Amino acid sequence: MRISTGQLYERSINAVLENQGNLSDVQTQLSSGKKLLRPSDDPVGAAQVIRLTEEVDLIAQYKKNSNVLTNSLEQEETVLSSINTAVNRARVLMVQSGNGVLNSNDRKAIAIEMEQIRDQVFDLMNTRNAGGEYIFAGYQSESPAFELNQSATGNKYTFAGDSGASEIKISNTVTIQANNSGKDVFENVLARLNSTITSSSGVTSASSSVTQQSTYDKFHSANYDAVNAANNAYQVTVLAGNQVQVTQVASGNIIDTIDFSSGVPFTFKGISFDIEGAVGDTVNFRLDPPNKANIAETLNNFVIALRDENLDSGGYDEALNDALIGSDNALSNVADAMSAIGGRLNVSQSVYEANLDLEITVKAARSNIEDVDYAVAVSELSKQETALQAAQATFSRVTGTSLFDYIR
Repeated sequence: MRISTGQLYERSINAVLENQGNLSDVQTQLSSGKKLLRPSDDPVGAAQVIRLTEEVDLIAQYKKNSNVLTNSLEQEETVLSSINTAVNRARVLMVQSGNGVLNSNDRKAIAIEMEQIRDQVFDLMNTRNAGGEYIFAGYQSESPAFELNQSATGNKYTFAGDSGASEIKISNTVTIQANNSGKDVFENVLARLNSTITSSSGVTSASSSVTQQSTYDKFHSANYDAVNAANNAYQVTVLAGNQVQVTQVASGNIIDTIDFSSGVPFTFKGISFDIEGAVGDTVNFRLDPPNKANIAETLNNFVIALRDENLDSGGYDEALNDALIGSDNALSNVADAMSAIGGRLNVSQSVYEANLDLEITVKAARSNIEDVDYAVAVSELSKQETALQAAQATFSRVTGTSLFDYIR
């Protein structure tokens, strides 16, 4: 095979350039710490690195989401804790106001503090986050969750948001609710369940009041018919033998038979009746429909009762019972919401820690593929330097060869 001088030059130059390129690649690997400088170095490995990098970035976003979720839940928990403290103080004042020795001036003094608590609770129900959003307004977070309408003839404190709740994704499989709607926490609170005497026949007098609330609540829950109002009507009939009989009007079913003495109160399913009548006299009553009232409205109604000098003792006792039951139900809702928040925080923390472990694993896998092994790279650097020096030395020897050197 004949090799021309031009071919010698070309091969020698290519050898030098190739070795220079290899040496440059090793130097770049050492300086950058990356083994893969271009996709062509390892197409499969490069594809894996891209996928793993995307996963690392996704985990980083999930960690940010977890922090946002934690901040949101902790803020709501703090607000609910403050409301719980305020309502408990209001309940203490309610019990104190039920003392029979207090006069109207004493009640007015209690009303002043109750007003402050009411306003505090109302402000807390309209708490905003760092972004200026009302945390209890649902999806209507740009406007207050609760509104005050002083001129309203009914409820003055009304819910103006919706039942929406934001959710935040903190892993590929876990999405957690970031806030509670005020409708669930404050608005959907049952007011005191009650009954009403609707008519009577033959009796001299008849009155009733719920004195055993828990007993009545169970009876109401089991028997109230929201569809057919006729099924909520009952009749008390005075029988011979010092007894009364309670029947459901619509069905005629006998519910109970109770000992009776005219003018002496008796109790049926938590309702205390005081009836003056004789055999054959009847009293009709109904189960009142369940109503709901937020805690601000409950406190406001009690403030009105405290300031009403024309309210008799019976009316005041009813207002006090309404306030106590409404407050207890509100506190129960708040406690449930705080318990749910605690559960979400625990899940969020657990997923966050799992994400940290997963991030370490994914980064280690990516590092094994793309990061340089310095011991190997340094050895390769020495090898490429030697190869380059050999190529350069060969090039100088070959290009220096000439027949004229042999002519004397």
